[in-house]
Amino acid sequence: MAELLSSWAVLVAAGEGTRLGADRPKAFVGLGDEVLLARSLRMLEDHPALDGVVVVVPEGWEEPATLLADELAAGKVAAAVTGGASRAESVAAGLAAVPDEADLIVVHDAARPFASAELLSRVLAALGEAEGAVPGVPVTDTVKRVDGGRVVETLDRAHLVAVQTPQGFHAGVLRAAYDRAGDRLAAATDCAALVEATGATVTVVTGEHANLKVTTPDDLAEARRRC
Repeated sequence: MAELLSSWAVLVAAGEGTRLGADRPKAFVGLGDEVLLARSLRMLEDHPALDGVVVVVPEGWEEPATLLADELAAGKVAAAVTGGASRAESVAAGLAAVPDEADLIVVHDAARPFASAELLSRVLAALGEAEGAVPGVPVTDTVKRVDGGRVVETLDRAHLVAVQTPQGFHAGVLRAAYDRAGDRLAAATDCAALVEATGATVTVVTGEHANLKVTTPDDLAEARRRC
């Protein structure tokens, strides 16, 4: 009989939403008849493989996040903790609240409210053979590397993917990557970059084109059209 692994999620919702021009943090802007954060919370709560969720929010928004979890009957939410100055620092705050006995940890951005349960299942399944797993979609645009406005190289897009969340990792591997990050922590744009730097194996699973990341007012308008 296969060993049952304890799986937890860190839901990163600490962005201030400056580029949205909103009067509140991004995760708490309206999306349909609820707030953006609610969609990811519900997906994680309903996923049968997850045992618990830690939500990371801006300072002062811990209580609203807890009240939202109560409203959604999201009993897996164990804590709402204060984020840091960068995404990676916010993830680190979330990791500190995940129990030591967790075997697998998934990190998801609340700014991606349309990630599906099936996507999360693919990520978790891939951890049977790798130390980390991330969803990716093929890059369809031509991508050029530039230096000071001058094109240095045209990259072969056949070897490029745009990476999404949720991203999953063996807990010990992820914690070690953050412990060793040092000065690189604040600049890390995703968890996988820190894990890759340790030499751990990270695999790519099929992502979802519908897995929109809400960053700009145009993104928010598109997300609202989908609701």
